[in-house]
Amino acid sequence: MSRPSRRAIATGTLITLVAGSVAMGAVSANAAELPATLLTTASTWKFSDNGTDPAAGNANRLAWTVAGFDDSAWKSGAGAFGAKNGAAVPNLGSGFPVTTVVNQYLDPTAATKVDVPTYHFRTKFDLTNDQLGAISGLSGSVVYDDAVQIFINGTKVAGFADDRVNAADPATQNLTYAGNGLSDPVTSAFTVPNAVLHSGTNTVAIALYQDRATSSDVYLDLKSLAPVAEQVGAASLSDLVLGVGSDETQRNLAWYSSADTAQVVQFAPAAAYTGGAFPASATSVAATGGPTTSGEFNRFATISGLASNTAYVYRVGAEGAWSAVESFRTQDFEGAFDLLFFGDPQIGSSGNVANDAAGWLDTVNVATQTYPDAELLFSAGDQVESASSEAQYQAFLGPDQLREVPFVATNGNHDVGSKAYEQHFNTPNTDRTAGAGTGSASGGDYWFIYKDVLFMNLNSNSRDYSTHIPWMQQVVAEHGDDAKWKVLAFHHSIYSAGPHATDSDVADRRANLPTVISDLGIDLVLQGHDHSYARSYLLRNGEKANADEAAGADQVVAGPGGVLYVTANSASGSKYYGLQASGFPWLSVSNQENVRNYSAVEISDAAITVKTLRSQAKGDANPVNSVVDQVTLTREGDDSGVAQQVQVTVPEAAAGEFAWSIDGTNGLVDLGTAVQKADAFEANGAINPIRVSDTRRGAPVWSISAQAGEFAAGGETFSGKYLGWSPKVTEAGGGANAGAPVGSGFDGGDGLSVASTLGSATAGHAFGAAKLGADLFLKVPSNIAEGTYTATLTLTALS
Repeated sequence: MSRPSRRAIATGTLITLVAGSVAMGAVSANAAELPATLLTTASTWKFSDNGTDPAAGNANRLAWTVAGFDDSAWKSGAGAFGAKNGAAVPNLGSGFPVTTVVNQYLDPTAATKVDVPTYHFRTKFDLTNDQLGAISGLSGSVVYDDAVQIFINGTKVAGFADDRVNAADPATQNLTYAGNGLSDPVTSAFTVPNAVLHSGTNTVAIALYQDRATSSDVYLDLKSLAPVAEQVGAASLSDLVLGVGSDETQRNLAWYSSADTAQVVQFAPAAAYTGGAFPASATSVAATGGPTTSGEFNRFATISGLASNTAYVYRVGAEGAWSAVESFRTQDFEGAFDLLFFGDPQIGSSGNVANDAAGWLDTVNVATQTYPDAELLFSAGDQVESASSEAQYQAFLGPDQLREVPFVATNGNHDVGSKAYEQHFNTPNTDRTAGAGTGSASGGDYWFIYKDVLFMNLNSNSRDYSTHIPWMQQVVAEHGDDAKWKVLAFHHSIYSAGPHATDSDVADRRANLPTVISDLGIDLVLQGHDHSYARSYLLRNGEKANADEAAGADQVVAGPGGVLYVTANSASGSKYYGLQASGFPWLSVSNQENVRNYSAVEISDAAITVKTLRSQAKGDANPVNSVVDQVTLTREGDDSGVAQQVQVTVPEAAAGEFAWSIDGTNGLVDLGTAVQKADAFEANGAINPIRVSDTRRGAPVWSISAQAGEFAAGGETFSGKYLGWSPKVTEAGGGANAGAPVGSGFDGGDGLSVASTLGSATAGHAFGAAKLGADLFLKVPSNIAEGTYTATLTLTALS
């Protein structure tokens, strides 16, 4: 059975991890029927280079990316496109020839020239119905400087170095500066799923961003957009998901196959993957499975024996029918970690699968770009609107991150009505008799341990408490003593603020579950279902545990039996519910702004911080990644403190009047793996935010500064001067102002090796609190010895 509309994984994609880059190439099994590529460098584009927003006056900022947009007044030219210092013949180097010169400056005659922030390009290609049915998607290659977003038929299919675009207010995203100040154009690969294509004419739109108003050059070359053919004469593979295993040393895999053939997963350390050949030393693990409700065959396999802090490559299938080569990496097997919690994607709920999929993809991208080291992607349930809809599952499984970061599935009321949920997700330690399903409905409870945290996941569609409760009691009895925290998840929120809060079935769960949850010492409960955000007070046996706990407190301390319940809002924007007016006694915080959310759950030995953020802006005051709510949970009598790998010197201050602290519990400021560019290695990151509150009489001046020590790895060192930053005020208040940017000493100066101001307030400033942050930028000579380097960033407050 061939289903070309599915997100197929039987492609010729290759991934190289060692250099931190991704390279892709398409393999066509029907070369006689499909063109080698639909677009090339020489393709003709319409483009706008005059510094105007092509969607100005339109509520839909992507109106310019779809068919029917009037680009007749735009210029026309063939790639590659570029400019450098306003020259008539730009010279970006022999590897980056320019065919069409674009206008570089908003006003070329001005004494002080300002670069055009964003360029807009449009072209199109045609696909016949037969061609569309023969391909699993497209594989593209683009060369750009400084940042780029690529859209096909109005759906974003790729974004590179576009973090600043995503963080900007949607009203300004078409016309803004973005990128990482690239010294040379960068080549990146991307894929286009079959789902965004259609027969006939398809529209391609590209936004090309300048890094800053004084950038020296800009460049764009879409080198290829090649059809990726379904493999002929072999099983077609699709729907690959990397799931969480029983512990951090395992990964569970699930995928679909068009044929009932013997298949395996092969995996190997990424360091062994060179020259485009999958390592001969790879380990193979046989897969199990059977027929699916959609007429295909599913396959499950488990990768075991993983090492910590290691990148791996893997593929699934069999000889002649391999999937793309995918990748993941493990991190430390102990200590603090982050997970990302997503509320009901429910793809298809709005009636527009493509729109729901785009919102879901954008939230996943925003979340994983903000938390690139997140170790789990955690679902609140309701992956799809219709339990048996494979088109909706295709859209849900679109984000590449679901093949790169372990996914934790939860069975929602829109998932339960088919066996497709059980067939798509390979959950660990699953007991199908607890919260059992039926012959046509999915069921079962499961558990896993990840870095000393015990996670339990219930099928709350079943209200068979006689199986749920003994199962939880047994799991905690057998594994609870080994866990520093216990986290429970189920779909139907019992402490929400939306319309489901008063449903009879929810009231029944609320009457039967809270006491056992408290008795078992569960710390945190993650829920969905009500498509709005809610956070409970600490509850013991369903009652407020501490009568003095203030609504919206950002620090809560749990005594015995105290439990924090969190309900997630929609991650896709497919559906929102309003808040009930009733004053629910369990409710500490509720929020409904009809914008997409996600929650970052930061877990350390001493605390759990749940930070809920907007993945979609709500006006100028609440941009992407602004905080909806944040709370840090600690336990009574736990004096181990909140660990941060940042040294802090605190001077004497007016008691109780001036306060500052490091926000959250993620103890590592990780710049990741540096990327070599020309004669330097470069890396980026961000400090853990600093909260500042000042209510002193007279409002005297205050400032917070930082200084970086030497970076060391074994016996090797390099100076902290190579570290620079861009301070910012992420939550305004109290008259706080950001310090001046400090560049890397690689380009001159002392960088952060000398004390530099993060933020300050002048005398007589307003009372209040603020949050300070800073984007870090490291640039070191390319002759630095290989190693993982650490340094101390010492922060000092003066007041």
